[in-house]
Amino acid sequence: MCGRYVMATPASDLVALFEIDESAEGLPEPSWNIPPTTTVPIVVEPRPREETPPIRRLEAARWGLVPAWADDPSIGVRAFNARAETAAEKPMFRDGVRERRALVPADGWYEWQKQGEAKTPHYIHGEAPISFAGLYAWWKQPDGSWLLSTTILTTAAAGELAGIHERMPVVVSAEMRDAWLDPTEDGEAALGAVVAEAAESAESLTMHVVDRRVGNVRETGAGLMAPINPA
Repeated sequence: MCGRYVMATPASDLVALFEIDESAEGLPEPSWNIPPTTTVPIVVEPRPREETPPIRRLEAARWGLVPAWADDPSIGVRAFNARAETAAEKPMFRDGVRERRALVPADGWYEWQKQGEAKTPHYIHGEAPISFAGLYAWWKQPDGSWLLSTTILTTAAAGELAGIHERMPVVVSAEMRDAWLDPTEDGEAALGAVVAEAAESAESLTMHVVDRRVGNVRETGAGLMAPINPA
């Protein structure tokens, strides 16, 4: 699963890295300890309403998907992850798979390895910012404004990551990003392609043990990523 991650790369760098055409206002500040329901940056490429090329946007979204049909946004508290194996079938996520796919930029994520009663946090990352396969939705709020929200797709952990946790976020390689975002691509086929490549993407990642204080959402700062010697 993915329940806590790092996104500290400046928005200006994300614009270049993800070839962004337009950036929204109110993008979140860098954070080294992002929990669900936090506002996070996402990359989207909506289907244009007219016969014009799609515009790739960097947007600010609440982490925890709130579908358009929801009665209130609290449903998103439980929908910060979506299982890739069933997302295309679940009412919560299937519209997103079809036409609202996103990239969720990250520097890395934290995962807890359970050993008996103890849980040891690890930081998992690449040499450069990575991107998770995500979905997004718009929900009309009572005041008439729109809430943008997102979820991160997960799959079975592979390689060394499987020794830490049974699930991992679907990491989309740089080569697959365009196809994943493309609104003209068949959603289920795009999902199958990024999941099939997920194990290979995981091989390029490294990991190390970090301090348990990362489990406290009030803790912040780049020091949370620092490796420590396990006790």
